[in-house]
Amino acid sequence: MIGLVILLLAGPRHTHTVEIRGLAFHPAVLTVAVGDTVVWINRDIVPHTATGTRRKWDSGQLQQGDSGRYVASRTGRAPYTCTLHPTMTGMLIIGRE
Repeated sequence: MIGLVILLLAGPRHTHTVEIRGLAFHPAVLTVAVGDTVVWINRDIVPHTATGTRRKWDSGQLQQGDSGRYVASRTGRAPYTCTLHPTMTGMLIIGRE
């Protein structure tokens, strides 16, 4: 019951989309809240990943049209990269609501 009350008080969660196109993440920097979901969609013809460099998450290899997701679990900066193309980098800035 307490968990349900906390969820209701926390407010709505949002889903944010990052497109992978032109060998880059768009947007490269994204501000989200704890509990929000980030979805990466690969629009390139080559495979990519979205892989946390400090916080460990990995979308797995995303082929053209595939998507991967991550739910922001704590505040702070969360840099990420494509493990197949290390010059592709992005940053999640995770704040409170």
